[in-house]
Amino acid sequence: MIYECPQGHICFSKDSLDICGMKGCGKTTLVLSPIDIKWFYKINKTGLCINRSELHKIIEDPNMPNNVKRQIQEVFMR
Repeated sequence: MIYECPQGHICFSKDSLDICGMKGCGKTTLVLSPIDIKWFYKINKTGLCINRSELHKIIEDPNMPNNVKRQIQEVFMR
């Protein structure tokens, strides 16, 4: 699932997150999307957190699979 906290942290997690997974944050989260982008679990087995302002780095990364880029765009570029 994809979560966001009030600090603008986006968390990709296969676990239910009531609290932001970004180190040192601890804010409550809201579910942005029920989709699960499994590719992120290759980086970290429980998921990944990134600042919303840095999502463009995923889209611009030439090593990122195109299906991951499309999923990110579908959720955040509406």
